[in-house]
Amino acid sequence: MTAKQRAARAKFKAVVAEAKKLRKKNPKLTQAQAVKQAFAISYSKQRAGKKLGSIAKKSKRKPTERDILNKIHTVKEKVNNLEEAQHEHMSIGAIKSKGIKTLQKKFGILAAKKLFKRKKTEARKLQKEMTKVKQQLKKLISL
Repeated sequence: MTAKQRAARAKFKAVVAEAKKLRKKNPKLTQAQAVKQAFAISYSKQRAGKKLGSIAKKSKRKPTERDILNKIHTVKEKVNNLEEAQHEHMSIGAIKSKGIKTLQKKFGILAAKKLFKRKKTEARKLQKEMTKVKQQLKKLISL
């Protein structure tokens, strides 16, 4: 039996003992209800113990000047990284909007030329170009 299994068995025994105490106090409770209440009680005790333990651990050691400076340094680095990412994102947006405008303009020009072409071969060539421009537009918009 592993240590984890032993701990679980000990916890279960404690819960069953708590359930027996609850049944003695209130005989109208069924065994299932008493076990549920006992698990709730043990869970609340466990959570309270964790909170107290974490507070005690934090208050043991005071931060040194070096610790504070290290934290400040890491925060400054994170802020700088975020600023760089924001600038990059903004520049990509400007490039994207300009590219979309130029492709839309090109598409409109091709569509107008296609209307005035009398030969089918020339119209087909323009149609192929228009489909390429459409694909490029879709790619740019999806970025």
